Order: sequence, then structure tokens, then C-alpha cells
Amino acid sequence: MIRLLAGLLCILLLSSCGGGDGERPALPAEEDRLVIYTSHPESVYAPLVKEFEERTGLWVQVETGGTTELLDRLEAEREDPECDLLFGGGADSLTARRELFAPYTSPLIDEVDPACRCSDGSWTPFSVFPVVLVYNPVLVRMNPPEGWGSLLNPVWQGRIAFASPTASGCSYTALATMTQILPGEDALEAFYRNLDGQILPGISSVVDEVANAVAEGSCTIGVTAEATALEAVRAGRDVVIVYPEEGTSAAADGMAVVSGCAHEENARRFIDFAISADVQAYMGRTCMRRPVRTDLIQAGEETEKLILMDYDLERAAAEREDILARWRALEETP
Repeated sequence: MIRLLAGLLCILLLSSCGGGDGERPALPAEEDRLVIYTSHPESVYAPLVKEFEERTGLWVQVETGGTTELLDRLEAEREDPECDLLFGGGADSLTARRELFAPYTSPLIDEVDPACRCSDGSWTPFSVFPVVLVYNPVLVRMNPPEGWGSLLNPVWQGRIAFASPTASGCSYTALATMTQILPGEDALEAFYRNLDGQILPGISSVVDEVANAVAEGSCTIGVTAEATALEAVRAGRDVVIVYPEEGTSAAADGMAVVSGCAHEENARRFIDFAISADVQAYMGRTCMRRPVRTDLIQAGEETEKLILMDYDLERAAAEREDILARWRALEETP
């Protein structure tokens, strides 16, 4: 009886895989395809990709990874690109690698806040993400962190959740912000020492580490993107957001058409879709991301708390390789 059931199951599986003529799903025509590399979490990209496919009839293939990892992959594939659109990555990281992209100016660009736009069109802004601090209020009941300077305080040594900037674009932006706002040339090195080896593989792990901390020796504070922190607060997790008292950066994350890609027009269509009014409103409402459209920018409690520094995007882009090299050297030092 067991063998009979196994045999029937095998037949059903084979038939469901399109064994008969006319049953196998047709692969999309080449002109109907789009390949996206994204550093966004699935909660951000999956609903958008599904809606885009339904609106356009295009077939989208998505591959994920950290911003730095994906940029390095694009460089390796430069002679024969496999990706059409990079979706995600801080403006500083995208600006630093602008040679990988084909400039594009969307017909909707006039609806985008001029402060968020890229001067040469090598990338298009998608959302604005301030870098913030977070802490666990159950375990940090007195003297919580107040700003970037707190991250250098020995009291937090080994208790800071931070993702490696060699993987996370947000973490790179945090380092660039820190080096611009804190006095002295050794802020990066001092911060690295205070991490005491507590370096996470990705930005999505930061809030989890802080919210799930179970003892004083755990990572009870962290550095992350505002949207990720707001989602945790909305979900009722043990996370409090701190907008640094010295100010913080609020750069855009972006999208960019890959130079020499096979489906350039489809990549452009996705960019237009992503900065359309309904998609931007959805992202603000559902994913807690600040929209880049001028008609959707609204004041609120978070905006009132936010102190913006004069973040030098071009400097952050120009110093990116040097900052990452310094970081890697610290990781390799015993």
C-alpha cells in the first residue's frame, strides 16, 4: 500500500511539472523580463514586485544581498551584466559606484524632492532613511544613549549591535555620518574597539539583537535605519528609537539602471512605478519609509524629533573605499 501511494505521488509530481504537451508554463519572452538585485528586505520588495508584474505583465527575477556585496557583484559582471536594476543602497554607496549605472531621468522626477535627487541621474531616489540609534528599555533603564558620542562611551563596550559596513549600505552611511559629525580622526577606530567584536552580518539583525536581548551583557543598543526601527516599535517589540542629539544623516536610498543591461527599458519602467504617487504612499503607510515625493512629505512626531546634520554626500561617496579599507584593516588586526 505504501509503495502504491508513493508511486501515485511520483506520477502526480511528474505531471505537475509539465510532463505533457501544452502543460508546461511558457518562459517569458526576452523582452518581457527584468532582473533586479536588491538589498531591501522581502517585506519591502515582494509586494512591489508582485504589483509591478500585475500592472505590466513583465516577469521579474529578484536576487538579494547586502548593498556592498551587490555592488561588488555588479563590478564582477560588468562585461556581461546579469542584472538590469539595482534596487536599494544608500545614495553615498550608489554615488561612489556611479560608473556601474546608465543615467536615467524619470518623467516623474519633477515630483521628487530636489534635495533627494541625483545631480547626474545615475540613480533615482526611492525613500529617505535617517540613521538612528535604538535601545532595549527593559535592560537600559538609566542613561540611555543620546547620540553618536554615546557609541564611544566605554559603558557600552561589547553591547552595541552594528552590522558590518562591508555588507550593509546603511552601516556605511552610519560610519560616514559618525566620521563627519564627531571630532577627531580616530572616531572610526574608537567605535570599532567599543564594538568588542560584536559585528553582525546584516542590518536586519540589529533590531532583533536589541529587542531580544536577555541580559545586561547582551547588545542592548544599536545603530539602524529609521524604517526598520519604526516597524519594530509598531510591532510592540522592546525597542526605543533615539534621534541623535548631534544630528544625523537622512540620505535617500535609490534605484539604478545597470549599464549595458539586457532589459533597460523594463528597468526604467520599474523606477517610474516605484516613485509613482500610489507606490510612495503605500511605502510610507505600510513600510514606515519616508517618501521622496514632495506631495507626500508630511510633518509628524518623528520629523519633529529629527535633527538633520549637513551630511556631505559627495564626501561620503569619495571616502567610501578608504573608510571600508580602514574597517577591513581593523577586522584583520588581532
